[in-house]
Amino acid sequence: MISVKQVSKSFHGNCVLDHISFEIPDQTATALIGPNGIGKTTLLNILCGSLVPDSGEVTSETPDFQREIFTVLSGSHQLYAKNTVKENIEFLAVLRGLSNSDIRQNLDRYLPSFPLYDSVKNKLFEELSTGQKQLMILLAALVTNSRYLILDEPTEGLDLDHKRALLHAVTSIRNTKTILITSHDSDFITSAAERFLFLKDGQIAVEKEHLDTKEFLEIYEALYLQGESL
Repeated sequence: MISVKQVSKSFHGNCVLDHISFEIPDQTATALIGPNGIGKTTLLNILCGSLVPDSGEVTSETPDFQREIFTVLSGSHQLYAKNTVKENIEFLAVLRGLSNSDIRQNLDRYLPSFPLYDSVKNKLFEELSTGQKQLMILLAALVTNSRYLILDEPTEGLDLDHKRALLHAVTSIRNTKTILITSHDSDFITSAAERFLFLKDGQIAVEKEHLDTKEFLEIYEALYLQGESL
């Protein structure tokens, strides 16, 4: 479990996070919700250790837990463009200290959720579509034994087929990994996540579990479009 305790962060006198506290339980998918500019990226950067909070702390029972975080960024180029998908995944796994047998075992474990791999493994990463890239980056995170996954707007730029493939992959692993998702795609997020944290005024304004799309949109509209406090 990752615990965020009384974390605050300001930029040029503007308070973005205000003594925010929450927990990300192990082996579940948690959604961090809010419109652009509300502080989600700042919070993700603090979770990953790339940004230091002004006060408060992020802790876990896992030593060096931030080294176990793998972030899947929308539209990013996290794998080498001129290497094949297979070469990229193997390279990242070796960097994490995995042996060839470990890599093969992990591929065998996760390939049922990623049927795309066999058809693209020998293609250069730059040749893949946006959706194919997202799926292969997620597969790389799993093969390298990353314990914590952050999916930042993972469906952005994806067509319907790749959204469905990504959703299938996420739901198939969410009970074995600790996942934090940000997304403006209400259908995807309500299907992929089990817990929902709505960020407003630098704090968690609403925390819910197992929302359907209608319930999600009602809360979102009340908080961000009508300005109500729930």
